[in-house]
Amino acid sequence: MNPIEDNAILVLKKMVESKREQYDGKLLKNLTELEPHELNDAINHLESIGAIEVIKYFGTTPYTFGVVLILTRGKYLYHELQKKHEEKKIITLPERAFNPVGSPYGFTPIDWEMVSLQKEDKNTIYVVLGMQFKSKVYNTDKLVDNISKLFKKVIETYNKKKLNEHIKLNFEQLSAGYGEHLFNEIARNIIGADIAIFETSDLNPNVMIEMGVALTWGVRVLPIINEGYKRPPSDISGQTWIEYEESGSVMLDMNFEKKLLKMIERSISVKG
Repeated sequence: MNPIEDNAILVLKKMVESKREQYDGKLLKNLTELEPHELNDAINHLESIGAIEVIKYFGTTPYTFGVVLILTRGKYLYHELQKKHEEKKIITLPERAFNPVGSPYGFTPIDWEMVSLQKEDKNTIYVVLGMQFKSKVYNTDKLVDNISKLFKKVIETYNKKKLNEHIKLNFEQLSAGYGEHLFNEIARNIIGADIAIFETSDLNPNVMIEMGVALTWGVRVLPIINEGYKRPPSDISGQTWIEYEESGSVMLDMNFEKKLLKMIERSISVKG
């Protein structure tokens, strides 16, 4: 293994297990017995993958950092490393944090941290549903319940097919209305999702914005529409449209469950 990665794993381990709020160079040297130049490289690597927050100021020579704080992502990576150790797998850190260039308006490092944790969670499929909350087309409660049940059924099929895996479903209806903070939360939930469903019968402007967020950030999109209603006027290429009846209790595509299973399989395969 790379000695920098070895040292980074050691630093991460000592930080989590000592349960302190923050660490300076002297404390980390006592905990790890690493030389200053080794600690500097390890800290730089952990910062690059989003495991820690580094605060720098003058007068920290021979260290290139002042104070280090461990983030939730760092704790998550520690437990994943422990799991690999117990399963006698090769222990390595990820190459970098999930942090694409640019961010939606108002996004913070904490938002990206939450997105990153969901994207790395191989045991859970995160699904969001965007829809108009009061509609003449469908019964809101029934639609949410029916779509949720469909996903639960298909995930049960997936788990029976993959006997060595057990996938859980995290199903969430997106919030209604917009304000700066609320839109930030909605965007985070969409970007952190593995699959985003959008009910488009009403051509609700907010739902169209949400679908645009999902498409922009590469989330798997599944638009659904009540039979007989027009699709949005824009050309959303490559999307699988599913027509339904009776508030989602009847899907008009006979192969819908097979398609959904394939979508879930692809989503799981790219996580982590």
